[in-house]
Amino acid sequence: MLIQLEQELDRARQQGLYMGGGVDASQLGFGGPTNPGIATFEMEYGHWLEEQNRHICDMRTALNAHISDVELHMLVESDMSLYSELFRLKATATKADVFYVMSGLWKSSAERFFLWVGGFRPSQLLEILLPCMNPLTEQQLVHVYNLQQSCHHAEDALSQGLEKVQRHVAETVAAGQLGEASCSPHLETAMEKLELLARFVQQADHIRQETLQQMSRILTTRQAARGLLALGEYFQRLRALSSLWATRPRGLLAHVGLPA
Repeated sequence: MLIQLEQELDRARQQGLYMGGGVDASQLGFGGPTNPGIATFEMEYGHWLEEQNRHICDMRTALNAHISDVELHMLVESDMSLYSELFRLKATATKADVFYVMSGLWKSSAERFFLWVGGFRPSQLLEILLPCMNPLTEQQLVHVYNLQQSCHHAEDALSQGLEKVQRHVAETVAAGQLGEASCSPHLETAMEKLELLARFVQQADHIRQETLQQMSRILTTRQAARGLLALGEYFQRLRALSSLWATRPRGLLAHVGLPA
């Protein structure tokens, strides 16, 4: 079911019917990915999703077949490399249009609901995945707890820094005069502040990548494989949920008193 939905989304993306996770970009004031860098990213990200689906199938088959730890380790390393490739693609896209990456227009609607600085929140993901990696030794639990605390501190620091930039930009723009030219000093100052946003996305992705790498070191090969499989399936389910949500019968929700 999940794979079928993913394939339908991929076909729609290739036909130009799917952009930004099922959101009609025209409703948001965008006419489509006119930025060549973003158009390239959307194509490459579509290929990345296809590759992720293959990795998920391979990992599931391997775990069910009880292959050796040596073979399983190769799959774990391959999965880790796949996520590293995603961070590389995002870094390039961020240089092309940081607002596009931060807003999550490249993600499905359900994924955007959990978005934090252009991606998943590491600490939240640890909470979701921990049950899939049990049983953990006492030493592993200590390491995971310390990693969770480090994630929380890093996320809080980054969020506070981002809020500070937002506040400065808002104050700078508000200080301008009505009818001021588009090249006014106030807007130029605001532009300088916005240049910092790319750095925030890069730092957030660094935290995400470091969290994955740390977990890979803490866990055994088989635990890491189960965790990566759970991670991939989690995002698959979010994308499937987005597809189901987009095609839900509105009349039924209205009948039970839920917002459409």
